[in-house]
Formats: sequence, C-alpha cells, structure tokens
Amino acid sequence: MIERTLMLRDQELVDFEVDPLTGEARIIDVADGDLVASLGLARDNRDRVLTTLLTRRALSSLRRDGGDILAAWGAKSPVDLVLRGHGLSLSDQFWYRAAGSAERWEDLNFFDNGWDQDFGAAVLAGDYARLAACSPDVPEVTTPGHAVKAWERNDDGIYLVKAAEYPDGAELVGARLGYELCSLLFGESHCVPLAVAERYGRPCSVSPLMLDGDEEFADGSRLCAMADTWENAKLGGGGITTEACDALIDAYAANGVADASAQVARRACFACLTLLMDFNPGNYGAIRAIGEGAWRAAPIFDYDGAFGFPFRGVSISYLCENPALFELFCVYRFSFLRPSWDWSWCDVRALDGFEDVVREAFDRCGSLPPVFAELITRLFVAQRAYVRAVVAGC
Repeated sequence: MIERTLMLRDQELVDFEVDPLTGEARIIDVADGDLVASLGLARDNRDRVLTTLLTRRALSSLRRDGGDILAAWGAKSPVDLVLRGHGLSLSDQFWYRAAGSAERWEDLNFFDNGWDQDFGAAVLAGDYARLAACSPDVPEVTTPGHAVKAWERNDDGIYLVKAAEYPDGAELVGARLGYELCSLLFGESHCVPLAVAERYGRPCSVSPLMLDGDEEFADGSRLCAMADTWENAKLGGGGITTEACDALIDAYAANGVADASAQVARRACFACLTLLMDFNPGNYGAIRAIGEGAWRAAPIFDYDGAFGFPFRGVSISYLCENPALFELFCVYRFSFLRPSWDWSWCDVRALDGFEDVVREAFDRCGSLPPVFAELITRLFVAQRAYVRAVVAGC
C-alpha cells in the first residue's frame, strides 16, 4: 500500500492509502470535513467513492495504447503510474502529496507551470520507447478515455489532441459534424470547439481546454457523489435513456445548476440527432470557480462517435448492407426524449439544410462505402423530424 494526502491546492483534505495494483483506497484521516463532503466522501461508503474517483483520475483500461505506456515505465497499473507523479490534472485543483512533503501547489500545478511535452509528442508519434526518459508528472496520465491523446501548450493556450483510430481519420468526420451541429443549434457557449489537424503524420482532433486556471470540473461520477445519488443505477452505465437523463437532471439540480432541465435536454438532443450511444460519467459534468458554491453545466465537449461512426461492435459494411435494420434500430434506440424537459431554447429550424452538410462530408471520405453517406444522412433527417415533433408537442 502507498500513503498519500489528497490536496485541494494547498489545503489538506484526507490522508489515504491505496493499492497501486488494484486502485483500492482507504481513508486514514480526514483533515477538512467540509471539503471532503464536496467530493462526496462524507458517507458510509466513502472508501469506495474515493476508489472510484482515484481510478477515474488515471489512464482508462480501454485506452488503446495504455499497455504501451505502462510497459514503457514498468508501471503495475494506471493508478501506479499516477502515483509516480502528483496526480495533477488540467480538470481541477486536486493532487496528491507524499507524507511529510512540503511541496506547494504554486510550484507544481499545470496551469502556472509547464510539463514534459515530450510525453505527448512520443505518444502521438507512436514512439513509446521514448517515454522511459519522460517525466510521469504529465496531464495525460490523469486524463481518462479510450483514445490516444496528448495535451499541447502553446502561446494560444492549452489544447487536447486526440489521434484518429482509422488511418484516414474517417471517424473525425462525424466528430467535426457533431461540433458543427452543436454550434448551430445550441450556440458556441454550449459547446467546445473542435478542429481536425495533423500531428506526426496522423489525423487528429484538436480542442481547447474548456477551463480557466481558477476553475474546476466535476465529471458525472463526482456529481453523483456530491448529490448523494451514487447508488443510482440509472445513471452512468454508458447508455442514454429517459431515466438516465432524469437522473442527471436531479444530480445537476442538487449541485445548484439552475437550468438543469434545459442543459440535459441539449445533451439528449445531441445524442438523438447524431446517433451517439456513449453516455458515461466522463462525457458530461459541471464547472465552477474555485471557492464558489454554484456549479454550471459544462459545455458539450466529447463528440467521439457522433453520426454513428463507428457503431459499437458493428462494421460499417454490415451497417450499409442492412440499412432497414439500422433504421428500425434508430427508431427504437433514439426515441427517448421527454416533452416535459425544458425545450424553450430549441429552434430546430437552425438545422435546415444540415443534411446536405452531412452528406457532403461523408461523400468526401473515400474509405467509406458510397452508400454510407446516404444512409447516415437519411437517419439524421428522421431524427431531426423526431426532435421537431417532441418540441412541437411541448
């Protein structure tokens, strides 16, 4: 077991011990009860909640190059790798300090200080042998998700770069379309920009950090813990349903998000229009300024899988060979919107003509079957009509 102190900037929160192999954690001592409660750690099952929060603050077990990264450092697990540094993140102001250490937030944090960007360069270039010479105190090791990704810092700010899985970046077409749809229907303030660029000869998506240095982000897991809805099986299972959205509205409202119903309706609408099935706790959250009580909903920031590419476990060729099957699937799977949610923001006319944008974007992607563009366009038109009917019935 390894002992650490969970810090919020320079404030000690809890002393804990953790198994670096399994990630199982146990709280030894509580230094500040009020701040611990803000993490959702003030209940009987707080060790389990802490374990979940620690494992979320590490490389995902699904990350495509996770094994290569761990092998390069000889790390036992993603949690072991994080503990070799300070657990610093670009999402919030929490970190880990070793017992007896006098290290300070101002000397370590990534907002005011740099980090070893050779790590990100090695990952994007696929040269994992270089990682052994890099520092493990980098934001990549605390960033969840399955994609090969790296953080870049330049004169314009901080950006998250995600490498495409397919050599021609076919899936980035849907991600870019997802951002364009959000921008049109919700407005720029409700979505994080996404551009497509090349890094080390591979296509990537590039998005700016959505936080300022004095802000923190709470993902779905922490939101539920703070709202005392940790045991709610309807939220966080990865599937988006009416019940999951209602649970998220409750979690937002419990944490002081004033327009919770409208915010969740936007996310549900985005999923319906783009055929997005992924709805896990890392895909949504809330933001607040450090020291302030009220949270606001985070903008939509994860467009991976938008416009049905790729469908989980289904090949593109099979999808294209069975279009009627997938039309029925979409009618069943993406018909969960509740008219009683707040739709006052929604003017579906903003998407008039967007089907042409979808068709043209996929038509230009030569690696996809020619019928794919027409199929996805037809499904989008059907989903837009469904959203229009829901809004009209409010």
